[in-house]
Amino acid sequence: MTEGDRINRMEDQLIDMRLAVSALLETVTQHQRNFETIQRNFQTMQGNFDTVVAEIRDIRIEMQDMRTDMLQMQSEIRGLQTENSRILDILQNRNTEGES
Repeated sequence: MTEGDRINRMEDQLIDMRLAVSALLETVTQHQRNFETIQRNFQTMQGNFDTVVAEIRDIRIEMQDMRTDMLQMQSEIRGLQTENSRILDILQNRNTEGES
């Protein structure tokens, strides 16, 4: 092997190494872009998740308020039923007394 062949081979190896390093740098750059995209998507998802959690919390509060209202209405309805029953008892006793 002549000195010129050795130099040519070394130059070829140097070119191959530069190409490999260039390819690695491009790969690193692409991975960095992908990482940044993933990070932005994660931040967006986190924001959406926080919004959903807040909405669920609001719905839960509204449901508790509705339950309180329903319990109050049930109590009022029971009171009205009791009052209606008492009125019917009074009317039926009057009818029974009037028939005698």
